[in-house]
Amino acid sequence: MAKGKPYKVSTKDLIPGVAPLHEESNSWTIAINENIAMYVTEIRPGGRALKDIHADADHVFYYTSGYGYQIIDGERFDFGPNDCIFVPMGSTHECHVVGNETVRMVVTFSPLPQDKKQFMEAFENRIKELNYGSSGKV
Repeated sequence: MAKGKPYKVSTKDLIPGVAPLHEESNSWTIAINENIAMYVTEIRPGGRALKDIHADADHVFYYTSGYGYQIIDGERFDFGPNDCIFVPMGSTHECHVVGNETVRMVVTFSPLPQDKKQFMEAFENRIKELNYGSSGKV
């Protein structure tokens, strides 16, 4: 496998999308390659991530703001700022927002799931378009 180039990216320069099976949410891809995908995701009050399963990737959530809970294989895990939840590959999971604050989180998949590979080329093209380099914008 060839060594990749380092880069820096800012969510302010990226166009958010809506993650599949998410309601009232935005998501920014901030890193993606064959080994990992990383996103900044927010779910607004009243929103949620519907039940999902990733048979081919572990999933990690690190919460920076907001409160809620995940149901993972039938078990409830409450979360708030500075909490991290690990979801092993093959586990069903869903996320619910509690209260009136937007939940913001950093989300990773490792390795990159098959259903995310379609986004790699678009992300790489956006990084090139923004002229990002190892020390930021040039």
